[in-house]
Amino acid sequence: MQLGFFPDLIKKSSVIPKLITTADVSDKAKRVAKVLGVMIEKTPFKPYPSVKCNVSRRTGEKIYHLPFDQQYDSILIEEERMECYVKTVAEAETLGFRHAFRWEGET
Repeated sequence: MQLGFFPDLIKKSSVIPKLITTADVSDKAKRVAKVLGVMIEKTPFKPYPSVKCNVSRRTGEKIYHLPFDQQYDSILIEEERMECYVKTVAEAETLGFRHAFRWEGET
């Protein structure tokens, strides 16, 4: 019953909520979205360059990082240091980068 309050709140604040997804949503999610006045837009997933190729400041080694690697989120790509994004591991390796090692603490 409380879900019925949301559409009025949304209308009063001129907000048009939209869920953009690459996946199909369940029938239940569609019903909830309708009650809330949320538009659902499915858009196809498009591949993008997500492999980060960076040069270690400490050693000068060329290392690539994949999206779920330990340090992926903390790596910033600096093009002026010859770092880049590529689409595939093969592309990174062709450029002379190796995969990042998993850090397991001091030994």
